[in-house]
Amino acid sequence: MILALVFDFNGVFLDKKTHQMDLDMLELLKELHDLDITTHLFSNTSKEAIYFLDSKFNFLKYFKNIILVEDTKLSKPSDESFESLLKTIQTKPEDIVYIDDNRDNIRQANKFGMKGIFFVNETRLRAKLIELAENDI
Repeated sequence: MILALVFDFNGVFLDKKTHQMDLDMLELLKELHDLDITTHLFSNTSKEAIYFLDSKFNFLKYFKNIILVEDTKLSKPSDESFESLLKTIQTKPEDIVYIDDNRDNIRQANKFGMKGIFFVNETRLRAKLIELAENDI
């Protein structure tokens, strides 16, 4: 059963090429929140950058936990960073979907028992989440 979604930030919510926020992803995040789906942010992006963007887009309120390398001193894809993630969100790995645009981070999430989704765009992510939810029934 899917109980939590864990998102990377840079490359998922923030487009790496344009350095613009993905408004479709922000809408999906709000929809997930409205459906009472627990979301967490797990990122190597600087705290300063994330909080600056939050001041413009007001998105951090949708995350139950905001886990940043700056706070933990543990960067992805280290084993310690994923162990810290699991300890923080206190959800069994098999009940977590991890979303990232970095294949090394996806492999690490899979190693820890999470379901990984390689992020391409919001449309594909929606389709993968629906597929996982349907297989969960």
